[in-house]
Amino acid sequence: MTHEAPLATDALAPLGLSAAPFGDTCDDAFFFPSHQHLRAMEVMGHALWSKARLAVVTAEHGCGKTLLMRRLLRDLDERIVVAAVDRDRIAPQDFLLEILRQFGFALEEDDRTNRRRLLERFLLHQASMGRLCLLVVENAQSMHPSVLEELRHLAAIEEEGAKVLKMLLLGRPTLNHVVDSPRMADLLAPGVERFALAPLSEDQTAAYVAHRLRAAGASDPDALMPHTLMAQVHEATGGVPGRINRLCARALELAAAQGTARLGPQVLEQAASELGWPIAPNPAPASAPRAGAHRAQAAATLVVAMQGLPDRHITMETSRVLIGRGEEAEVTIDSVFVSRYHALIIRDGGYDLLIDLGSTNGLLVNSRRVARRVLKHRDLIQIGPARITYLNPQAAPAEAPDPGETVVFGHAPAGTGTEGRGTLLSFGRGEPPRR
Repeated sequence: MTHEAPLATDALAPLGLSAAPFGDTCDDAFFFPSHQHLRAMEVMGHALWSKARLAVVTAEHGCGKTLLMRRLLRDLDERIVVAAVDRDRIAPQDFLLEILRQFGFALEEDDRTNRRRLLERFLLHQASMGRLCLLVVENAQSMHPSVLEELRHLAAIEEEGAKVLKMLLLGRPTLNHVVDSPRMADLLAPGVERFALAPLSEDQTAAYVAHRLRAAGASDPDALMPHTLMAQVHEATGGVPGRINRLCARALELAAAQGTARLGPQVLEQAASELGWPIAPNPAPASAPRAGAHRAQAAATLVVAMQGLPDRHITMETSRVLIGRGEEAEVTIDSVFVSRYHALIIRDGGYDLLIDLGSTNGLLVNSRRVARRVLKHRDLIQIGPARITYLNPQAAPAEAPDPGETVVFGHAPAGTGTEGRGTLLSFGRGEPPRR
């Protein structure tokens, strides 16, 4: 049993939402800038504006490659002429016809024009006018070999020694086998970039759900979908955004029908069961909270210092604090070196967990670049030009290295498989240390 349709606005109102948080949308407010999604956008953009003529992006269904492609195409200007084909079962002549139609030709299916020749003339003319032509092919792994032959022919067209057509191939991981086949070998010229778009980690899943709820109008996402459920969400969905959307949308639908404004584990488990994604029951909470948990929540303060500006003191009164350049952030840093959604602090009992949301320039804690850290009293967080001091006497300085910290060492060298340029190397484990 599946539920693809988004909730109606009137059903969402009792939950404090003004829009469907888990619908299929290209709205900037709902876009979650994980590191891997930003890297995929970088790969696609590099293929378009560099001398490269081809880029390959692979991912399992639901990871967001189609959404990224839409965002890329939406932001292009008149210098780029685009055709996008997403029909995985198509004959060669119909493939060429689809491309011609998207390039503006009004051809009927029974038109006997030499479509390959017409397309070649069009591409050469656009090149002579100084325009770029881009062909986007989705589900390329399912293309018939004869269609792949047409791709090879189009890729070979040149004007004064330069290729006239840029190509972006999107598909499942099996697309790599197609591209690596001897038939397609001549496409793999030096400079061809490939990127495998991975699912979200458990931390990213929690941040993704909170981000979408906030974009839909939730003032306190944790009050609606507690972060204690996120391990179950990640388990059921594997961190695939499309599956997260379906599960959370169904859970909200059930909550609205039951008249509850806060999702519990039973609602989530029911939603997962209806979708055929059984998950382990949420473990029962401990009989008593950890020592100091309440005091730590009440005492935490962020002191934000910017050169030339007075310090800001922000008391952490909610379960989540977003840091970034966007207006939605509780800690706003107006700088081009800061991402719109840069970092997130999640309150977990007596602990405050700092997570990098896939920012472009990263963050430092005590001069060490990290992707994740359980914050300690007087930790210095550096984000762009801002220096944020975390004050919480109940979170004493660690006496030993924090095993819950994820430290970023740098970037993977070029040519290391799916670890392309700009991909972070890190280590760590997910559970915060116990006092």
